[in-house]
Amino acid sequence: SSDVPPVKELPEFTSCIESFFRTFQELSMHVMKVIELSLGVETDFFVSKHQRMGSLLNPSALRTAYYPPVEKSSLMENQIRCGEHSDYGTFTLLFQDKNGGLEVMSRSGQYIDAPYIPNAVLLNGANLLQRWTSDRWIAAKHRVRIPQTEDALNRSRQSLSFFAHPDHDATIACCDGLDKYPPITSIQYLMDKHQDIFYKESYPSTA
Repeated sequence: SSDVPPVKELPEFTSCIESFFRTFQELSMHVMKVIELSLGVETDFFVSKHQRMGSLLNPSALRTAYYPPVEKSSLMENQIRCGEHSDYGTFTLLFQDKNGGLEVMSRSGQYIDAPYIPNAVLLNGANLLQRWTSDRWIAAKHRVRIPQTEDALNRSRQSLSFFAHPDHDATIACCDGLDKYPPITSIQYLMDKHQDIFYKESYPSTA
């Protein structure tokens, strides 16, 4: 397939991506510990539910996204580069290049720029973290807009995202005890909400 990276031409590609994955996995664990402290929950409340990253029992993923230059003549009215959405796991760690274009929705419903900051990682809360916190922490809706200048249209954009998900058998229950949402396992939530992506045969729920 033309979508498969040219591993034979770039033999270091696989080892590089695997190294990135391990680094982001470790960073995710540190982030979860900070979240635990912020919410005042028990130690390892989140960490213990993300122990199987890198296996079929956890859908955490590292994704590279390439946005090619845009032909101005092909643009449609109100077109954007990547449509509005929120991520469906715990949180996302995002790295983007200097070309930017990412916008994040504020609590007031207005989109604001999330510009490139050197040596910084953007943290996006996702749907399961919102559910865990009874909507205290909102899943960040975001999108990528079309560049606004001729020069920017002629430049490509590259981003690197690590999607941190709980283990399939982890139970997602409101951590404040309010039971705003009924408990549900991570894999059941994914299959209920995203049946086109997650299906039981490919994602077993137990070891």
